[in-house]
Amino acid sequence: MRGHPGFALLLGLFSLSLLAAQQTTGVPKEAKVKSLSLPAPTSTTAYDPFFSEGRPVWERGYLVYVDPRSPRVDLYDKDKDRASVKVVIPGYSDLTLSDATVTEDGHLIVSGCSHADEGGKIHCFIGMASREGRVSPIVDTERFAPRRISTCDGETVWVMGWLRAPPYFDREGDEPYDVLRLYRLRDGKIVDSELPRSSFEHWPIGGLGLPELTMQCRGTTLGIYEGVSDEWIEYNTANSQLTRWKLPEVTHHSIQHDSGGGQIPFPIHVTSITGTAMLDSGEVYASFGHVVRDGSARRTMGLFRLEKSGKQASWAPIAGAQGTGGEQGAFDELCGTDGQNLVYSRFGEHHWFFSSPPHYQGSKLVSSSWR
Repeated sequence: MRGHPGFALLLGLFSLSLLAAQQTTGVPKEAKVKSLSLPAPTSTTAYDPFFSEGRPVWERGYLVYVDPRSPRVDLYDKDKDRASVKVVIPGYSDLTLSDATVTEDGHLIVSGCSHADEGGKIHCFIGMASREGRVSPIVDTERFAPRRISTCDGETVWVMGWLRAPPYFDREGDEPYDVLRLYRLRDGKIVDSELPRSSFEHWPIGGLGLPELTMQCRGTTLGIYEGVSDEWIEYNTANSQLTRWKLPEVTHHSIQHDSGGGQIPFPIHVTSITGTAMLDSGEVYASFGHVVRDGSARRTMGLFRLEKSGKQASWAPIAGAQGTGGEQGAFDELCGTDGQNLVYSRFGEHHWFFSSPPHYQGSKLVSSSWR
């Protein structure tokens, strides 16, 4: 994998030279946790999963790639291409996929929107896709346009999205609504609804680019990274407890607007999130890239662990996974998780790597250093 500019979020400090520059642009300091280090890789993929457009994510034993140019999802395991699924819904030829996820037993769930061939009415959907591309069961979410999906049990699907406004459905509706819904696949019923739209910052119309908004379920916990509002959110499906942590505010690498609707120029220093992963243990990790747009410094990359405290959270740097972009063997991006391991790429290496995360025993860290 290579770096993917255009995504947004925060990153800590990599060197004393960058420290002063980042402090002047509001980039937060990382959590003061010492000796966190990334263990040596235990395994790799047998290939270099590079894609010129879009961004694949490793989840539950599969690399899941949603093609941004066609309604197609590619699934890979560690060794080879397992399936290329061309999604087909009769009566809807103009399909656009927004996201895809896999269940614990390897079934594919997809989401998207399309105009009907007759009448042109727009419908959005989620559904289970077979390897032949047939979607069944399929749930018509109508005006509610999915941005991200995830499943905890394979029978219900969490959908993070926005409500389209008639008559053209090209803008967001003004009425109050929740951005998170839980649909039951067998009958399409909404069985839960959370997170009022008014509790978030304004979202860019057309959706948020990966990984500015990510959602993943591990066990009974749904984890959401919402980059525009700088939040990590967890919903415990066992007791319906919702918890939100505010992350340090940073400059976002996306089009921003002032109160009058005018565009705000991009800052010179831009920090972009490049990946997130929540493990089965509940630990949360993210990778970031920092770019100086005037060319005065090289791009820096790094892996961080989320540290929660009350209603606030910060990022602790992982030793052995901080460095300068483009350097042979240096950490590149966090690409997902199989639940137990972090999956990531390194510059100049033609594999994705699997490493167990740092673990503590009492007050001491138990893990090997990067080799």
